[in-house]
Amino acid sequence: MSAELPLPRLSYFHARGLAEKIRLLLAEAGVEYEYRDLGLYDAKAKVKTPEFEAIKATGILAFDKVPLWEETDGFCVVQSKAVLRHIARTRNLFGANDREATACDMIIDSVEEVSARALGLTSLDPDQLSEQLPLVLGEELPNWLRMFERFIAKNHGGEGFFVGDRVSVADTMVFGMLEMLVDNGLMEVIESYPRLRAFFTRMQQRPNIARWLADPKRFPPVQLLNG
Repeated sequence: MSAELPLPRLSYFHARGLAEKIRLLLAEAGVEYEYRDLGLYDAKAKVKTPEFEAIKATGILAFDKVPLWEETDGFCVVQSKAVLRHIARTRNLFGANDREATACDMIIDSVEEVSARALGLTSLDPDQLSEQLPLVLGEELPNWLRMFERFIAKNHGGEGFFVGDRVSVADTMVFGMLEMLVDNGLMEVIESYPRLRAFFTRMQQRPNIARWLADPKRFPPVQLLNG
């Protein structure tokens, strides 16, 4: 537990990274919160950032991990998916019942798998990238998008949300994944999946999401092909 706060607080590095799915969910939920910037993270450095090491030294970070989410009463959560699920459960964005919550879990885990594969491209040298890119863009990504298209089509013909009759963490997760692809010039890949394309547009137009997308404080997108 930490000291009581006037607003909930999210702590993470100076990047979208593992916290961006949380920020999207918070935006949709309309949650006002404080953001504590832990500086630019160097994956090769022994000390991640001075700001991170200072928080770590307090003992507040279970497992010495961020993102860190602190509720106003001092309750703390770390690990990005744990934070995501906690916020979704406590802000009525985790489905209307246990089965819908399980469907949300399936979407979360699937998006994380796709994202991890895509982000893995940033660590490849040019020769590795030239070898892996045709596989990822030509086979793996289309296959995943086909399955997401099939999933949403089974819920009211794909004309609403991924799970149930109202927006949920499943929707913000898929939207974040699609946005990452669009940010990297891959809109034409999404165009082949009309339900996903329409879903992406609907989510862009949701008032709280639209405000977050236009927020000047938002960090730049991850560039998959040049680090």
